[in-house]
Amino acid sequence: MAWPSVIINIKNMMNGPIAGVEYHFLFVGYGTVSGAERELTVVDASTDLEEALSSAGESLLTTVMAAQLNGGSEWTAGVMVLDEADNWQDAVRKANETASFEAFVLDFPATDKTLLENAVAMRTELKNALGRETFAVCCLPKVDNSDVANGETWEAWLAKSVAIVDGVASQYITVVPLVHADGSTLGKYCGRLANQVDASIADSPARVKTGSVVGSTDFLTDKDGKALELSVLKTLESNRIACPMWYPDYDGQYWTTGRTLDVEGGDFQDIRHIRVAMKAARKVRIRAIARIADRTFNSTPQSEAQAKLFMTQDLREMALTGNPGEIYPPEEDDIQIKWVNSTEVEIYMAVQPYECPVKITVAIYISQGDEA
Repeated sequence: MAWPSVIINIKNMMNGPIAGVEYHFLFVGYGTVSGAERELTVVDASTDLEEALSSAGESLLTTVMAAQLNGGSEWTAGVMVLDEADNWQDAVRKANETASFEAFVLDFPATDKTLLENAVAMRTELKNALGRETFAVCCLPKVDNSDVANGETWEAWLAKSVAIVDGVASQYITVVPLVHADGSTLGKYCGRLANQVDASIADSPARVKTGSVVGSTDFLTDKDGKALELSVLKTLESNRIACPMWYPDYDGQYWTTGRTLDVEGGDFQDIRHIRVAMKAARKVRIRAIARIADRTFNSTPQSEAQAKLFMTQDLREMALTGNPGEIYPPEEDDIQIKWVNSTEVEIYMAVQPYECPVKITVAIYISQGDEA
């Protein structure tokens, strides 16, 4: 017989919230620095960037300031200021020792596809080594309008820009052209992506409802003084490059869809789709770790039903985030559990983003009314 007693256990069911890294970007660029150590500087919407980033070069400071201006009141970011002789991959690794980021932004133009492929490789390294879901934002060189003899026309610059991204295949990278006169294109784009006040990760940077880009909207001209035309931007967009744009007879400056370098026919050609999938992956990874070697998770129908509820709780939360949600509410068939053997299980989950109209066709017709 047992001695009469009462034993109280406090159980952790691991149903609490999981902190997110969405909207938090890492900016990497050049400046005037000394010594061998490079430190991460954390900034937000209230930071005096000229003071905090006094060592940053003009390009990096312009980019981060434009991101802050377009990022809304909840904007936050990390910044690594490097010497041009430094290895930027080491800086990304160093920053990730202190914090996690949804994206890392390289503030130096890719002159060929090598930088883009290295950025994809860096993303893959972070995923493999740390289990972190992140994407890269890169930029292309601006048009050389230094002089008529040696500069570039828009046609020549367009051909060079398209050639840089040609052949690169990854949904985890998005590329923008530097076309603003003040060099702020990269920062404006990152600010629109990181604005959690007016939009969500499920929203396209092409959104018009939340307003025009903030800051100077003046574009560069080519060597002949020719203005940038929509036809050039349309060609860039058709080659998987995310571009600013405008609507004739409609005030303001906006953006195209956030194109990634996903392959033709891929599910993640739009940045908003991969951002939603990565957010779900971050959340579910933590839930799955919590169930390692937990025998209450087994192949019995009751256990699998409980596991489905547990694994989809963050998807249900995403479905309630914003109006509408970031995804459709998950349905019963959106999660499947497959036992490979008694110690290995595979879980398949589907997330469905909401439709987002970026091409609207309106048909106008005459209604004659009913005859008397």
